[in-house]
Amino acid sequence: MRKSTGYRSLAFTCASCFALLFAAGSRAEVVPLCESSAQFGSLLDSTEFNKAVQALPPAALLDPPLAPILPEKSFLRNLPAVAQQGTLTQPGSPGSCEAQSFGYGLGSYTAARNANGSLKWDPKFPQNSVSAAFLYALAHKQEGKSCPQGSLALGYLAQLVSNGAPTRQGVPYRPYCSYLDAIQYQADFPNSYPDMRRFRIGSYATIKIKGDANAIERIKQYVANRQAVAFSGRVLCGYGKKVKFRNGVIYETNIVPNSGHGQLVVGYDDKVGVPGRTGALLIQNSFGTSWPPASAGSIAPPGMAYWSYKSFATTQSLAAVAYPRSDIQTGDRLLIKNSYFAPQGAIRRAYQWAPAAGQADYLILSHVFSDPIMLSSVELTEPGTGRVTVAANYGQYISSGYSYLKRADGSAFLEGTYLVTLRGATLGGHAVAYTGAVEIGPSRPARLPGRSMTGAIVTGSTGAPAIISLSH
Repeated sequence: MRKSTGYRSLAFTCASCFALLFAAGSRAEVVPLCESSAQFGSLLDSTEFNKAVQALPPAALLDPPLAPILPEKSFLRNLPAVAQQGTLTQPGSPGSCEAQSFGYGLGSYTAARNANGSLKWDPKFPQNSVSAAFLYALAHKQEGKSCPQGSLALGYLAQLVSNGAPTRQGVPYRPYCSYLDAIQYQADFPNSYPDMRRFRIGSYATIKIKGDANAIERIKQYVANRQAVAFSGRVLCGYGKKVKFRNGVIYETNIVPNSGHGQLVVGYDDKVGVPGRTGALLIQNSFGTSWPPASAGSIAPPGMAYWSYKSFATTQSLAAVAYPRSDIQTGDRLLIKNSYFAPQGAIRRAYQWAPAAGQADYLILSHVFSDPIMLSSVELTEPGTGRVTVAANYGQYISSGYSYLKRADGSAFLEGTYLVTLRGATLGGHAVAYTGAVEIGPSRPARLPGRSMTGAIVTGSTGAPAIISLSH
């Protein structure tokens, strides 16, 4: 396994008593006994996550942007039902666990929420949840694969932002490749599934787990903010059929080499587990409600398991959160669009967030579109006579969500009126642009001194450097 920013490996589990896990430039490491199990179907690819919009902490989106004190435990309600991917004898295959976690799990939960957190419907019912089978078949057509191969993750969320998906009732899951490969992407799509736009979500953003010492705290913040977190990482040894619990919690940190599995974080509890080592995330799996076996000692609901914070942080890699759709409201700042084909666009909020003195400052725009667009870039021209303009990539579908600029030089962005230009394309492929102006006040909660972007290092929503130009 290469330790780079762009590793890619097809998920499978060990089929022998011992396996070797190779790291670039190092000797082979012997991995302890792992029980043989099914192909889990997650194609871990950090490149797609590194190119995506990087999620802001929930506090950054509050008004005022202050981090609340976290409770010692929190659990999501109104969850989609525990899915059964694979069979009891072969859990996890065929089908992609990414379709189950990022599509069915995160997608169904987010689509069932209004922007203010209130509930639209109960996603545990088949008619109120997303079809993982349809999404899996669609991903294979887009990626040029076939069942039982795995898949990438973020394409499922992009599909749910742009066009949605049919219901689990309309296109149910069945554990047969002959069935999954035959699911059609009809010529008159999406009219063949008239209810699929009901399951569109607003936007999504990604979270790094591996190598981030604050990942567990960030994930707990999302859960406390009533956001589910879909994630991918290596498969724990014994996870399919012989998972081990201590005081009801998984503490396993040995992994199956070259494996991958996607699941959903739906809660946490700082008090569960072994005394002196308490604290665990509640994970919803896709192996059905007979997993884990009743005799295993789990204290979680059927189909779920508690993972110790260490087990999760040391074995998992990639994650994402999603945001519900929102309609344009009275008070939103409407933008001027350049095309008849462009849906209406607006800025709901424009402000600065600086969590603490001496740390980074973010200039955040909250976007709303009447229909999704592929937003390619966000340009902001700062106040003053220098006409300093910064252009940052976005590169994702969005109907409601946020973009931002970030600087980490101890300064805030200038206060005043900024000119805004958004560039992108409609779902039909028409190039569109939006222009307008927003008023930016001082940074909060930390008040940093304002300074021009001239000469500063500024990054955009994806973490890539923004382009700063000067005009007169």
